[in-house]
Amino acid sequence: MGTTSMGEAIKAVHDAFRRELALIRREIAESGPRLGAQLRINCLTLCQGLHNHHTGEDTALFPFLAGRYEELAPVMDRLREEHGKIAALLDELRRVVAADGAEPGLVQAEVGRLSDELEAHLVYEEEQLIPVLDAAGA
Repeated sequence: MGTTSMGEAIKAVHDAFRRELALIRREIAESGPRLGAQLRINCLTLCQGLHNHHTGEDTALFPFLAGRYEELAPVMDRLREEHGKIAALLDELRRVVAADGAEPGLVQAEVGRLSDELEAHLVYEEEQLIPVLDAAGA
């Protein structure tokens, strides 16, 4: 899938995370009394992917934008703070998924918490950064 701008590329990555979370929520709902190995792998893969994405934003994209758009400083601060909150939720999801006899209800609750926080974060990031990235041709 080709994208024509950095804004489109970020939206495509965010949409992939949204699809993966929807798939995991469906898998949990259909899992019965025990989590299957594939569901555990999917959760852990999502956790690692989000960690990598946010690390890339924190170390490359955000410094790039901050150096060119001082007015984005409050946005960058909020996004970094949200990355910390999401990291804590990811750590908790990893812990719950990795536990022996992980209960689908508990995993589902953690995925729900992560989904809610992540969706609000993604929407805010898209609203704030995509117009800047697209206008700059970055």
